[in-house]
Amino acid sequence: NNTANSNYATVGGGTNNTASGQYATVGGGDSNTASGGYATVPGGKDNAAQGTYSFAAGRRAKANSQGCFVWGDSTDSDVNCNVQDAFIVRASGGVTMYTSSDLSTGATLHPGSGSWSNLSDREAKENFEPVDPQAVLEGVARLPITIWNYKAQDDSIRHIGPMAQDFYAIFGVGEDDRHISTVDAYGVALAAIQGLYQQNQAQQARIETLERENAALQQRIADLEARVEALEASSARRASLAQNSLLPGTGLLLLGLMWAVWRKGGER
Repeated sequence: NNTANSNYATVGGGTNNTASGQYATVGGGDSNTASGGYATVPGGKDNAAQGTYSFAAGRRAKANSQGCFVWGDSTDSDVNCNVQDAFIVRASGGVTMYTSSDLSTGATLHPGSGSWSNLSDREAKENFEPVDPQAVLEGVARLPITIWNYKAQDDSIRHIGPMAQDFYAIFGVGEDDRHISTVDAYGVALAAIQGLYQQNQAQQARIETLERENAALQQRIADLEARVEALEASSARRASLAQNSLLPGTGLLLLGLMWAVWRKGGER
């Protein structure tokens, strides 16, 4: 009970499959439909390739728009492509892309994750060289950072970042001067942070030294102020004693002068 009812449409096998678009193909499986022109469902179950040149495979993959490529895993729910020329995959167990024939390098989108994890295993690397965090930090300071948009996107969609040419000229890492690998961008950022940390530690050590010197100076000032206060108090006591001893002598001198004057007047 398969149906191929359009020009050059084909159903290769399976059951309950329909190829109703011109040049459409269903390879097999169960309850699949290829209704778009040149659409393809290679197999699986409950898939639908409705858009022209669309592709749907797996389970309940729905390629609803032109040029859609949809892969559905075994989950019993639809995964839809409603945007023209989009590539959509549902893989609840994660996605891994290998870039070497021996599967030693690549990137993984882990289950439930929203970001790619790059292979960073020590055993997959060689030719290690030390990094000078201060030099990297200085390079970051020289690196032009601007806000821009990709020519292929609407100019209202803005991004921020360096140009690959500048990045490559300053740091000399990566495949070429037209791309920036995320592993290199992260590495430069981490090295620059280490450079900032080193500067912070040096400044902190200098601050602690200055604080100790300041505390010592404050103590010396306090000691000097105490000595000055002691000297002033001692000087005041000596002045008071001198004044007290001078007053009786002054009184006797005045009495003597008065007596001398009186005597002189009496003799006349």
